[in-house]
Amino acid sequence: MRGLPQLVALALIASTSGHANAWDRDTVERQISKLCEQRNPDDWPSQDDCIAMQRRALQSLRPPRGDVDVLAAYQGCKSAAASEYDFAAILQCFQVKLAVLNKARAEAAEIAENAELASEFPKLPIIVQCSFSDGRKIDIRRGSKQPGAVVVKFSPERLLTGKSGVGYSYEWGGAQGSDYRLDGNQLMDRSGGPVKLFMGQCQYR
Repeated sequence: MRGLPQLVALALIASTSGHANAWDRDTVERQISKLCEQRNPDDWPSQDDCIAMQRRALQSLRPPRGDVDVLAAYQGCKSAAASEYDFAAILQCFQVKLAVLNKARAEAAEIAENAELASEFPKLPIIVQCSFSDGRKIDIRRGSKQPGAVVVKFSPERLLTGKSGVGYSYEWGGAQGSDYRLDGNQLMDRSGGPVKLFMGQCQYR
């Protein structure tokens, strides 16, 4: 069995990151070597690649101690792995679970934000209300969170936060908050495909 002196530092990383409390340097070195030798018998180049992969994974595995859900995801991946020293498999599983968890949290946050906006919207001061030839209607109101913020209600009864621009211009929607732009009586739709322009009837307050 070949030694891995560079894993001395990795053992210290592991011992302070919550997933290797009982490990010592020799254990980390021995078990990673053993794992890679078993998977690649008599193939030193492949063993070296395996060891390097496990080393990179070990360096990346740092689940936050204060997040119960994240820790549970990590522990689940560690328990499901063929070996607790197969850091590459644990990391791959953990990244997938973490992505699912983050998506669920983002969706929950969006639902909570929409509920808050729906409750708040009727009380907000009206800035402008418009109707357009394609049937959509837009109701823009002054937001209460920060200066220049607006809340926009448009068909089909969706609520989004946005911002006011120069003069009678307002933007909202999309990842950058600029899929839609109302400028005076003209609505610019940049939500997908070619930019579309609509002229409407708007009443400013």
